[in-house]
Amino acid sequence: MRPTAPVTAPRTPRAQAPVSPAALEIHYEPIATLADGAVIGAEALLRRRMPSGVVQIAARFLPLAEVNGLLIEIGRRVVDRACGSAADWQPFRRDASVTVNVSGRQLEDPALPGWVEAVLARHTLPAHLLILDIPEAVVAAAALDGGPGLQHMREIADLGVRIAVDDAGTGPAAPTYLPSVPASILKIDGRLVHTLRTDADAPLVPAMITLAHELGLLALAEGIEHEEEVQILRDMGCDLGQGFQIGRSTSPDAIAQLLRD
Repeated sequence: MRPTAPVTAPRTPRAQAPVSPAALEIHYEPIATLADGAVIGAEALLRRRMPSGVVQIAARFLPLAEVNGLLIEIGRRVVDRACGSAADWQPFRRDASVTVNVSGRQLEDPALPGWVEAVLARHTLPAHLLILDIPEAVVAAAALDGGPGLQHMREIADLGVRIAVDDAGTGPAAPTYLPSVPASILKIDGRLVHTLRTDADAPLVPAMITLAHELGLLALAEGIEHEEEVQILRDMGCDLGQGFQIGRSTSPDAIAQLLRD
């Protein structure tokens, strides 16, 4: 019999400081073509720098921002700054794109399509160089209920902005929602990518790549951490990749240098 654990009082959740937009930073994770390793853009990753100097990932503070009613404002700041960075990259690579994460709450904002159009115009950035990264669960729910989220995706796609389905392979079966969604990129979840090193014959990843291509989408593998994964994905015909093996998140100037090189 296992010893009985001592009874302790439940911990009181540690209070967090309000999310200040001034403390937010954007780091950029490179995205490359797997065929030749060329960097063709980057994903904007939101971070918060604490007074102690510790940098928090978005999952640690965005729930608090949503409670405080700041999520929409923060999302707009990220899109605006990311588009500005992408505009700065154009002299080094004219097709360099920037990917920005969009939550379900942001997608339902009725002002989103018009605001995105205004930001693109302000930075004179071609619409196809902005990619909005939407979680698969959000995309699937919007497609199934046919609500404002789906309509907003269609309006955004009509502008020329590309939509990427994020974390694909972790939710509902893709064929049930993908044909009705104006997506351009299917992003294969990193947890599935990691299984390739232990089970290269696992059918899900190649099936998703095939599905993406049959629907006219690009297949992008997330969370690539080993060269072996790069080779397997390349052999499977995966188009794009990101992760530590491709490049760690960095500054917009460092991305410009990668694009120049």
